[in-house]
Amino acid sequence: MPSISRAAKRLEALSLLRGLLACTVLFLIQGVSAAQGLQVGDQSGLVQALLHAADEDRTADYSLTWHPFPAGPALLEAISAGAVDVGVVGNAPPVFAQAGGFAISIIGVADGAQNNNALLVPEDSGVRSVAELKGKRVAVAKGSSGHYLLLAALWQAGLSARDVDVVYVSPVDAQNAFASGHLDAWAVWYPFVGQAVARGARILLDGSAWPETGLNFTVASSQALADPQRAGQLADLLARLARAQAWATAHPVEWAQALAATTRLPLSLVQEMVSHQSLRYVPISPAVITLQQRLADAFAEAHLIPRTVQVEAIFDPRFNGALPPLH
Repeated sequence: MPSISRAAKRLEALSLLRGLLACTVLFLIQGVSAAQGLQVGDQSGLVQALLHAADEDRTADYSLTWHPFPAGPALLEAISAGAVDVGVVGNAPPVFAQAGGFAISIIGVADGAQNNNALLVPEDSGVRSVAELKGKRVAVAKGSSGHYLLLAALWQAGLSARDVDVVYVSPVDAQNAFASGHLDAWAVWYPFVGQAVARGARILLDGSAWPETGLNFTVASSQALADPQRAGQLADLLARLARAQAWATAHPVEWAQALAATTRLPLSLVQEMVSHQSLRYVPISPAVITLQQRLADAFAEAHLIPRTVQVEAIFDPRFNGALPPLH
């Protein structure tokens, strides 16, 4: 009988060990599964809010881990380093990232936000045309979509950046300087445009003449694109972003409410901002690449990047087929 008891104890111990091993393996599998989701960089929580408002953040068989970033350049640096898999940025940061040798690719394009940028002058300004800005102090965030609008507007008026006193300053700092009368003009984007206009500023021009100012890009890391599993997840995420943006454009009231809740900006200001946009995801095409090349050439000519770049090299059209049909 003692031998039977010892055998029973051994069986009991083995059974317990197997159970512990099974739990450990299950835990590891779950950990690996979670780790194999996408790491998503987001500015001000806008992409996360968009997916949630459109109900596109559910039913995915992979996880999305969100990482906040204050601006596009920092987000692209993290993507290049492999700390983040994907993120959405404006038109200018990819040019500077490519010039800096970042390991990134543009996998998605949304257009229709060109009215988001504007060149402002104070309410009591006598300036009525861009040509009259010659010798004036103009504020802009260096390397931003507003910066390109300024360069394009000056070129159209027969001027260059050397003909004005360009002051490189963040939108927050420029807002105070502009309001206190220390600037003659300010190239910026919404919501800063709406806030300044509400205080009396006048829009000298917006980006409607330059469709390249209205491009937004979904950018992925080379590491994520080289991983078949994550590449498949990126295709699915891009499709979700496209559907969510289509929903937001078709439902501006609901989207403005969700966006106001996320940004904590006044609803009236967000409604105005949304009304100036008609964003939609479009396939990567020669036309899109040509528009972005204009941007890169302008920054190179102004010596804002160290070399001329061919932007086609960082466009990856493999996910065009994941987009819903355009209507």
